[in-house]
Amino acid sequence: MLLSAALLFASCAGASNPPLEAAVSVVAVENASSSLGFDVNRHGWFFENYEASEPQLFGVTDAVALFGDAAVCVEISGDCTPTPAAAEWIDMVASAMEYGVCEGLTIASVDRFLVGAAPETGSLVLTSELERQIARLFATQFLHDVIAATKDWRDQSVTDIVSELQASLADPFAEQYTLGVYSKFGGHSVLPYAVDLDSQGRGVIFVYDPNWPGEKRYIEVDTQANRWRFSYFAADQVTDPEAWTGGNGRIDLTPLSVREAPFSEPFKGSGTGVKQLLAISSSARNWTLTSADGVLDAKSVVPGRDGVVAVTRGAPLDRGSQPTHLVLVEWSEDAELQVEDGAAKLSLFTKAGAGSVVVSDTATIKVQAPPSTDSDEETTGLTIEVDVAKETKATVTIASATERIQVKAEADRRTSVQLATSSTRIEVTDTQGINVVTVEVPRSDERLDIVVDKDGDIETYVPQSISVEERIEAIEESKELLVGDDVTSRTVEVSSIVAEKVEIKDLGINTTDEAKTTTTLDQRSAVSTDSKDDEERTLPADITENDVTGIRVNEAGDSGTLILANGSEIQVRISSNGDVVTSDGRTVDITVKPSKDEQKKEADTTSDKNTTERKKEETTDSNKDEPLDKKEADTTSDKNTTERKKEETTDSNKGASDFKLGDSKSETPKKDDPASFDSESDNRASDFKLEDKKR
Repeated sequence: MLLSAALLFASCAGASNPPLEAAVSVVAVENASSSLGFDVNRHGWFFENYEASEPQLFGVTDAVALFGDAAVCVEISGDCTPTPAAAEWIDMVASAMEYGVCEGLTIASVDRFLVGAAPETGSLVLTSELERQIARLFATQFLHDVIAATKDWRDQSVTDIVSELQASLADPFAEQYTLGVYSKFGGHSVLPYAVDLDSQGRGVIFVYDPNWPGEKRYIEVDTQANRWRFSYFAADQVTDPEAWTGGNGRIDLTPLSVREAPFSEPFKGSGTGVKQLLAISSSARNWTLTSADGVLDAKSVVPGRDGVVAVTRGAPLDRGSQPTHLVLVEWSEDAELQVEDGAAKLSLFTKAGAGSVVVSDTATIKVQAPPSTDSDEETTGLTIEVDVAKETKATVTIASATERIQVKAEADRRTSVQLATSSTRIEVTDTQGINVVTVEVPRSDERLDIVVDKDGDIETYVPQSISVEERIEAIEESKELLVGDDVTSRTVEVSSIVAEKVEIKDLGINTTDEAKTTTTLDQRSAVSTDSKDDEERTLPADITENDVTGIRVNEAGDSGTLILANGSEIQVRISSNGDVVTSDGRTVDITVKPSKDEQKKEADTTSDKNTTERKKEETTDSNKDEPLDKKEADTTSDKNTTERKKEETTDSNKGASDFKLGDSKSETPKKDDPASFDSESDNRASDFKLEDKKR
């Protein structure tokens, strides 16, 4: 079966690499020359990539699960209060999740597929347990081991990457990968599951794309020219004039085996592999960063260049809002971020401390750290300076060993916050350079969150913490980040079609006989440009009871076809409690009782009991017909077939930046300096949330 395609690209004049020509017919995925056997409907998520919000965001329990409680918690035992630096890192990841979580979705889908997890991924709805796993897997892209492994593949050519995928996808026992692609608008993560090339080394990589659940998406490649093309926005991939295009350095692989927890903590650089790291996010992408590596422009950010170590891979399809991505950059002792317009956030992590600046509009942010050393001893001297333009709102946060201090930076003022050996010093000057506020916050022996108001007064708050029960549970879950406990040796029960294709392969490009291939390329072409950031998709409205005239339920009782009053039909999923959700995520104001509900529950229970822990033995016989041992299914798997329920309390999963107030106000004396800090909290310029009781 052939999938027809249309003309997309045209040849370019000059001596540059020839353009990637568009596929005029694409092989059916089941006939691809190298295939893992992954099916996007059965093994991909039923729901679409989403922009996370509370309580889905990365939190303290997630950090404990990734890095262990000793790295995250101030206390040796009991409740867990994150260290100030850990709280800053947690907040950075949580902010990045608000722009999409595709990295977490692709990892989780292939992980479940490789161990044959039941029920199949395509039948699951989004639960709170699943949200936690997705958040943790998403966060791994910021870690040194993952960044380094991805960089190794980013340094390879398109030809080398295609070659590796041909070998790995044809062998279910081999290492598997997620795939990242990058344009001037950011990065995106997809899951490659099949490859097919013609005799000229041109063809497609079939991918599961979380932005297009249930759709057969692909990346076109030309291994002779080392070029690729990917339709990010368009439903019709072959007529998309704004597809992402690129060559070497703008496509990479990340091995699944590098996602194993626990990881080294990244809060002071050890986990990131660099002494000092900046994380920049901006909706307008109208900023420039000046450092020892030169000048970096937001519109030309590419991983592996100009000090950029990573660009988040998480963006959902643009729905009219400005897409935002987080850029990780190495820096030396000094750096300056110029924000021309639009909201932006800068987070920084050094051995001398951590911090962040949030601005609503035009501002200049300067950061300075003491020279880095190989010593493990704590250093001081980190300085954050902010010049805020008129009508711009800004908040500066700085983290010492024991305190996390928030200062509001007023418009038309220069605010400087510096970590000294025994205190944190805050100075504010006007446009004439005259000092108007000076505040000295003595270093505390206990963990505190502090807010300095417009009068220079100090308010002290009890930091957010998680209970000892949540701490213990997170420690236990640290061993369950991936479904399988030994990624490099695990596999899946594949179909006989895939099993017959398993063979030892070279790393060279595998091509098929041109007379037999079903992937061909048009020799004509038309120019394609990078995707623009104002593409809009209209979300359909939810379906009410009056819109529905009937429903056909399948034999298993877990899905069916909804018949609407206008004569149209929509595919739906039916949870075990009878709730109905459409394939595009809309809710349906009806409830049905599956006819075989009890039988399905009994079958699921039997399946859970029969699933045993998968052995860690490496096996080379990929053609066995016997089912492979798998890790014992999670005892809460039955919950994954129900609708996600919002938990009544979300304190344990909130970002660590949220402040909680204790029972009584601290006796910290107020300063007599003149005021220039506004005590009113601004949602755009502050990630802190103050409750009703002060310490």
